[in-house]
Amino acid sequence: MMMWADVGTFAASLLWVALLVKLIRAWLPRKGQAVLLVVAIVSGMVPFNGQVIGAYIFSLSSYLSVSTILLLLGFLFFSVAGNRFETFKAYWSPDQQWLVVVVFFVLSGLLLYPMAGGLTMLDPYRLGYTGTPWSVLLFGYLFSWAVLCVLKRWYLLLALILASMLAYYLKLLPSLNLWDYFIDLLVVVYSLFALLKYGLCRFFCRQPSN
Repeated sequence: MMMWADVGTFAASLLWVALLVKLIRAWLPRKGQAVLLVVAIVSGMVPFNGQVIGAYIFSLSSYLSVSTILLLLGFLFFSVAGNRFETFKAYWSPDQQWLVVVVFFVLSGLLLYPMAGGLTMLDPYRLGYTGTPWSVLLFGYLFSWAVLCVLKRWYLLLALILASMLAYYLKLLPSLNLWDYFIDLLVVVYSLFALLKYGLCRFFCRQPSN
């Protein structure tokens, strides 16, 4: 069980570091952002009352999905990568790969959380348990997205789906449910706000000026 606790604490620590970088990097030059990342990582390793800050966040957030962990790592990497990785960074723009990722998590969240929360008699969360008669529906849902990603060259989303599936078969998280590997409430809420922001920006940018 210690290994699972370490995974949860590591993911929560990544969230802490990403929040610090997101909030502060706008006021720093490019070189200062690399220093900020180091400081943020160190702050996540310093214990407070015998626990690192990631452990406190983990007690509130529980386990983050593999997709969220990978997105946090990608955000931190591109935050300090500089101009040498601008080609790869373009995949994160709303007009390309990033928008597809946001739509995927919003649709998946709408499929899972309202019904699993008791809105209907159906519980889609049960589909995530391998071996049940209906589990093929969730695998079919993800497989359909994967095929679409290949056809449309949405490689970022494809990588997230494949990584989540691989982590599920390797049992890298304590959960036995596939949903928990590729989606969590944090990434759904973030994606919802990101999609709303994108829609508002597109709407107002197209408005004719007076």
